[in-house]
Amino acid sequence: QAPVAAPAPAPARRARDNEVDWGEIERNNESARSAAGGSQSAPAPAGDGLLEKAFSADAQLLFAVDGCVPEVVNGRVAMFGFFTAMLNELITGKSFTTQLAFNLTHGVSLTIITLVIAGTLAPMIMADPKETPFQGTGLARWRPEPLAKAGRQYLCDPRAVDCTGLPGKDTPLGRIGFGPTAETWNGRAAMVGLILTFVIEGATHHGIFRG
Repeated sequence: QAPVAAPAPAPARRARDNEVDWGEIERNNESARSAAGGSQSAPAPAGDGLLEKAFSADAQLLFAVDGCVPEVVNGRVAMFGFFTAMLNELITGKSFTTQLAFNLTHGVSLTIITLVIAGTLAPMIMADPKETPFQGTGLARWRPEPLAKAGRQYLCDPRAVDCTGLPGKDTPLGRIGFGPTAETWNGRAAMVGLILTFVIEGATHHGIFRG
């Protein structure tokens, strides 16, 4: 009877802030891959299956609620939506609420979200290792960054953009102008603006910019 391989140790957790130690998880996954590769009858190495990839460290850091992709996509959709809705209301007089109802029932919102997601993930797909050195494969391409979550700054994150030479000024509170966090704050402002606009229109029963 063939010996049974010992199970991989459970992922350790950091004592500080009780955060997951992603490095330990990667080491455990590597140990599991090595153990599985030693037997012909063993299952596929950990991380090769669709389910394993969906729940991998990279997938969680990218697409989880607190990952880098959701807020970037939400912010870009909000900025595009707020600007186009305001312009459309000024031209046609249709309120934000009326435009949203039309977009949801005619597939416009889904199309915009799909295009924004594709544009957000494009830098990782089109990245050239000669111009932008990175680690990882597929959609999970990142650069080491001590200040980023788990030490990984993914190429789709606006904070990974080098703003050197762009208009702006460094201050004790951060960079003013074109900076790594400018898009994040603009997206948050647009999301708050959309919510307030819908609330005000619901209370007044007419648009804001052309009441």
